[in-house]
Parts: sequence; structure tokens; C-alpha cells
Amino acid sequence: MNPCTSRILGSVMLLVVSVLYGPANAEDAASGSLPSPYITPEEMTQADYDLMAEYAYRYEACLNQASLSQIDTQPDVRHAVDYAMKQCAVELEELDQKLTARNIDPTFRLGFIGKINRDATNNTLRNMMMAFAARQSGETGTPP
Repeated sequence: MNPCTSRILGSVMLLVVSVLYGPANAEDAASGSLPSPYITPEEMTQADYDLMAEYAYRYEACLNQASLSQIDTQPDVRHAVDYAMKQCAVELEELDQKLTARNIDPTFRLGFIGKINRDATNNTLRNMMMAFAARQSGETGTPP
């Protein structure tokens, strides 16, 4: 290959790599010169936060209600909560779809949905343990 062709191919490759992978200079990337395609938490509106709070409440309420409906049929608290999580997954899926349609940052969106799931599950497990304990103490005749 002659030197002129080699130089042209090298320039073309550099151009393709820089277009595909962004700026070659770390300072350009760190300066934020390229706009983010997603809405960051700082750019979210109050309506976005209200929507997230509403779905967090709806999911926890659904978990509590579905778990309590299983208190007499499931032998273990964890089974009742697992059943409820499957029944209520639609709430988290709807929230994910709405935040995706709003173009919320995926890292934030998935982290928030995971937090809702963990917090609601822990609260529901705690509530179900107390309900199971109260039911068992009532069956044995000992006061709660």
C-alpha cells in the first residue's frame, strides 16, 4: 500500500471512530459539550415527581392488599408477598412505560423503580409478619 493511501485510510478511520465513539479528548467529554438525550432528575417537572409518588403509593397499596388476601391460603409470609409481587408488577411496568415515554434517564428510571420495589416489599413483609403473628396468637388462644 502506498503512503498516500495509508494516510487517507488512517484519516477516514479516525473520523469514523470519533463520530461513533464521541470526542477523543476526555476534556470535551467531561465538559458536557454534547447534550444528554435524556431528561435528568434535575430537569424533571413537579408533575413527573408527582407521577412517581403516585405509582409508589399504588404499588405498595397493591402489595399490601394482595398479600393480605393470601393470609389464609399461603403457609409462609414470603409466599404471600411473592404472590402479591407477581400480581402488582403491572404497576411498576406502567410507571416504567410512562417514564420511558417521557424520556427520563434510564439509569435514574430503573434505579427509582428498583427502590420502589425494595421499599414496598420490605414494608409489606413487615406488615405480613405482624399479621401472621397476630393470626397465630389468635389461633392458640394467647393474647397478642
